Amino acid sequence: MKWIYNNYEFENRINNLSWTISGKYNEDISASEQDYTSKDVALYFAIMTGARHKYIEWNIVKKYLYNRIKQGYDSNILLGLVQVVLNIIVEDRVIQERPGIKDIRKKAYKDMLDGFTKIYKDDVIQKIKYVIVLENMGKHPSVDGLSRRILNCIRKIDINLPIIEILKEIDNIYIKFFEGKVIKSQDIKENSIEYKNDTDIDFDTFSDFMYEELYEDEQNEMIESEISNISSSMLIESVGEIDIDISKNAKERVLYVDEKTLDKIYNKMEHYYGKSYLNKNELKKIETKNCRNVHEGCRIHFTDGVLRSECSNVAQIKYVTRQKENNIGKFRDKAKIHKRNIIKLKDSLSRILIEESETSRVYSDCGTIHANRAWRATKSSNNKIFYKDIENEKGKYVIDILLDGSGSQSRNQANVATQAYIIANALTMVGIPNRVMGFSSFMDYTILKRFKDYEDKIEEIENIFEYFCAGNNRDGLAIKSTCDGLLNRNEENKILIVLSDGKPNDIKIGKDRERSIRGEMSYRGMIGIKDTANEVRRARQQNILVLGVFTGKENDLEAQRLIYGRDFVYTKDIERFSDIVSMYLKKIIRN
Repeated sequence: MKWIYNNYEFENRINNLSWTISGKYNEDISASEQDYTSKDVALYFAIMTGARHKYIEWNIVKKYLYNRIKQGYDSNILLGLVQVVLNIIVEDRVIQERPGIKDIRKKAYKDMLDGFTKIYKDDVIQKIKYVIVLENMGKHPSVDGLSRRILNCIRKIDINLPIIEILKEIDNIYIKFFEGKVIKSQDIKENSIEYKNDTDIDFDTFSDFMYEELYEDEQNEMIESEISNISSSMLIESVGEIDIDISKNAKERVLYVDEKTLDKIYNKMEHYYGKSYLNKNELKKIETKNCRNVHEGCRIHFTDGVLRSECSNVAQIKYVTRQKENNIGKFRDKAKIHKRNIIKLKDSLSRILIEESETSRVYSDCGTIHANRAWRATKSSNNKIFYKDIENEKGKYVIDILLDGSGSQSRNQANVATQAYIIANALTMVGIPNRVMGFSSFMDYTILKRFKDYEDKIEEIENIFEYFCAGNNRDGLAIKSTCDGLLNRNEENKILIVLSDGKPNDIKIGKDRERSIRGEMSYRGMIGIKDTANEVRRARQQNILVLGVFTGKENDLEAQRLIYGRDFVYTKDIERFSDIVSMYLKKIIRN
């Protein structure tokens, strides 16, 4: 498990906690990667992970589920019941052994519920989960009669029973309350086991499923996946949703185009955004590496823009030229203030770098003799007449600034360009290599515009004023592709600063309504948030320091916190961007 704050000592602590709870030190019980914003949630997840390994025989559960689903049980209902019952049993057992866990559970539940904007109560299983969570927090929620009766039956299960007996109790609950959810025998596959009737199960032979062979078919793979989900997640995770805009019934944002139009998009990308500064083989290699999973079928276009690379689109050149002139004009309106801010930031960074690069002298009882202290050898009890000079070992720095260039930033174009210009100037003056990129998406392309490269001279920094906004934003793919360039640098300290004013949000392209290039889901809501958060976590695991600066709406704050964790700043004033970056860099260098 990886905690959201990327704190190695804390990660080590929670992994050790899982092993301690389970007592199975030879098993890899920390392989599931979860991202949580609270220490209490992370601690409780670690406790439950270890407890599930200790108390539940998952192979028996798997065989039971395989047998019953093959028999015709409704998989959603049965899997939900199994999750609820096993979660209660595991919690009760671990709290009996370690009563202090109850307080951690209450705090963890509260932290997760606070992040939900929607509670799913669409079916009885979801309502039961919600009620259990609230009751464990000391609350007394009202609930309909059916849900209460099912809950009472679940509560009556003896947690000390063997797993076979517990599964038998689950079977009883299913038959009592969901007997209509068993598929008729004629609808079941020919190789299924048939019983006397849909609900008449002979409990004298209940454990016969234990002797069944499990073959590698699609159903078995599905159950393997569901078992993994149940054994590596908390009950509360399925109770609510953080993004109210994305619901189970929400329509996907899909743009369908014909084959001819699609080919035209592929062939004309350089016409719209300028020729790529990478050749086709380099682009293919990057796309093969990065365009996977939720980005399957996407493409990446690296460009210096229409003004500094080959482009035949006269209209686009005129538009970007006009936007650049507008950005420069806004900068010149307050040129004295901005230039003063550049010098202020440069001086501040220079002072810190000089302080941190100074050699520290430490006196000791060995090393190089200090002539002025030699007399102490016989005259004083302080015999530290030698010294050692400690050199700064922090290493050098390299910084990437990644600017959200989607249409939602259009109201801030001039201000964003100005703030990036101030930061890049100051960094260049103090000798810190830096690169400024903008990202947006158009159709199935993620466009990464390079305004300034690491080794560009001061006079070339003005290219940042070519920044303009259009399209959507596929943040995860942009961050992943930008980090590739950082990782190729030799500097020891790599920093990525991402400026954004909204959540990841991109369409998908479909050639027709039967199939689409990008798989089944649009890149928005929790899909985009989780993917971007994973890329931020992956970057930090590769020793890249990532800072998120958010300038959007307050109701999108929770999504940004999930993505960036502790290293995240919210400001309503884009003109404070350079100040925020200055404070962050000073903190990084000093620490």
